[in-house]
Amino acid sequence: MELRDIAVTVRELAQGGFGWVLLEGTGEDGPFASYARLQVSERVYDSYSSALAAGIGVLRSIDSPERGPRRRLD
Repeated sequence: MELRDIAVTVRELAQGGFGWVLLEGTGEDGPFASYARLQVSERVYDSYSSALAAGIGVLRSIDSPERGPRRRLD
């Protein structure tokens, strides 16, 4: 399986706090990379760094930390 192009970002939420978002590259050609939402945090975190760490944890759980994210989420 090919390595997937997945990014983690953190958003500040309207109700206060922060949440992570996993984005996956669409593979479209163009001058700028195009990403679509893959998964969104259901939990609200008190800090940016806590949300970022949690998002990275979810990304790492997709597949082997040594090989990177290759399998599809169910």
